[in-house]
Amino acid sequence: MESASRTVLRRFTRGQERPHGVVWFGARSLWGHLRHLIAAAIATQNIDCRAWMTPDEPAELLARIARLLGGDAGAATLTGALGRDVYVDFVADTGDDVNVSRAVATMLFAPYDLPDPQQPERLVHAPRGDVLMFGGDTAYPVATVKELANRVVAPWNQVLAALPPDPTPRVVLAVPGNHDWYDGLDGFARLFRRRLDGGQAEPRREAIAQPRLQRHLEWVRRFVRNRAVPKPEALALSGYTPVQGGSYFALACAPGIELLAVDRQLTSPDEPQAEFLRRHHGAAPGSALLLLLPDPVFAFGMPSPTGTDMLAHLQLDDQMQTFVLTGDIHHYERLQHGPLLQVTAGGGGAFLHPTRIAPGGLRPTVSWPDRAQCLAILRQVPWTVARGRAGLLPHAGLTALYGLALLLTHQLQAHIGVAVSVWLAATLLTATVYALIGGVTRSWSVAPLALGAACLTAVIAGGGAAAVYAAFDRVGWSTPTALVGLVAWAVAVIGGALVFGGFLSILTWRGHEHLQAFTTLDHPGFKHFVRLRIRADGRGVDGWCIGSADPVAGARAPVLVDAFTWRPHE
Repeated sequence: MESASRTVLRRFTRGQERPHGVVWFGARSLWGHLRHLIAAAIATQNIDCRAWMTPDEPAELLARIARLLGGDAGAATLTGALGRDVYVDFVADTGDDVNVSRAVATMLFAPYDLPDPQQPERLVHAPRGDVLMFGGDTAYPVATVKELANRVVAPWNQVLAALPPDPTPRVVLAVPGNHDWYDGLDGFARLFRRRLDGGQAEPRREAIAQPRLQRHLEWVRRFVRNRAVPKPEALALSGYTPVQGGSYFALACAPGIELLAVDRQLTSPDEPQAEFLRRHHGAAPGSALLLLLPDPVFAFGMPSPTGTDMLAHLQLDDQMQTFVLTGDIHHYERLQHGPLLQVTAGGGGAFLHPTRIAPGGLRPTVSWPDRAQCLAILRQVPWTVARGRAGLLPHAGLTALYGLALLLTHQLQAHIGVAVSVWLAATLLTATVYALIGGVTRSWSVAPLALGAACLTAVIAGGGAAAVYAAFDRVGWSTPTALVGLVAWAVAVIGGALVFGGFLSILTWRGHEHLQAFTTLDHPGFKHFVRLRIRADGRGVDGWCIGSADPVAGARAPVLVDAFTWRPHE
């Protein structure tokens, strides 16, 4: 397999089929943000969707998986049950643009001949995994049944249906991320929770096609009549059987290697879960940990509050022999911190996040895309925001704010002090919003940048309006005041959006904030998954990251992004 090229790419192919990727400043994304706020408001230990799930005793889960895969249900480990190495496919942050989703599925469901990480001249045949493991954030902006069906299940089943018949049994496991929790784990449970009757849902290959207005009207009608909105009882991926009873689990993978899969809800692991996972880990002293987390311990080179909190709840630390496998950040990164190996692989289909561009922080061993590629992409942000490709919420906010300021300035131009006060108030309000977006509560150094961007926005809005009025007056056009004002307003809004996009870019470039700028691009590139080989002898784990820089283009075969080993007992 060809290794990933380090050539900087500037043109990428976008999907043309609906549903498209979710634009960050669009109405659909706003709906996701609102669901986040509502979910966070009710996500307490008293209202916990994990309560209706039953975590599987590790031995029972192991026996269930072994039976489904045709192994010995009485074995002490999964590799022992199958009598061979076990292959696991890990993918996270999946359902966004449907064309990208289909391209990721095509990569994931293929076998590969890959270089042995310890003997690169020797090839290893790595078949499709016995276990398909999801790392959370299964669909965007909220992992509802509809979004899961349309953005993951239908396109993936279409790819599976096009493959040659394969009777090999396989299982699917998952932990939820925050976007799964915004729906209260309803969609997550319908896809990943095992059916108690032992049955299997019919794999859906068609999207749920109902006009949005019709769907909302139907919801209102049923709500008024106190009736439930019908949903599919379960979702299914063809050829994969869900096996877990809860949103977290533990599994003996190989001699001396234990898997702990954590669900932090929207805040942190609850105490029953932490006690359950600690008890399982304590029953296998001396074992190394393969830790499946919904978000990283280290993000963009710095300790993550949620990641370190999960370690603390499990009474673990970053000086233990631990392999952390995670998503949530939408890039590939392999990082070594003492005995802790962290692989972040959130490239399952959602918009791209950059590697750390600013100096400082822990430096990863491998990152994809690299810093040079991310800098090239970052330059696209201001114009993307200005032309509305990222959604029109910034334009709407600027319209409301500076439209009112222009109107008041025109009406009160005879009162200079009042007019100046209007622009001063608008500038301070803009600076406050910019500062909050930039994370001023984490670092006060964001404040001068926010104030500068707000002042520039006000100068463009006010100066642009004045220039438009002066230009019309200079050429002697007798143009209606309303039309002149409309042109001035357009200059103010587009110019302000351009400054806002530039502000987001500077935040990423300086290392104050790493998500917002790239998220506005809804970037379709650098998608990937990780294939793991868990060694039957318990020596450790071999891993390969396989990806495509421009997946929708489909012109080139997938490439090898990284190959690595984890040998905790050596």
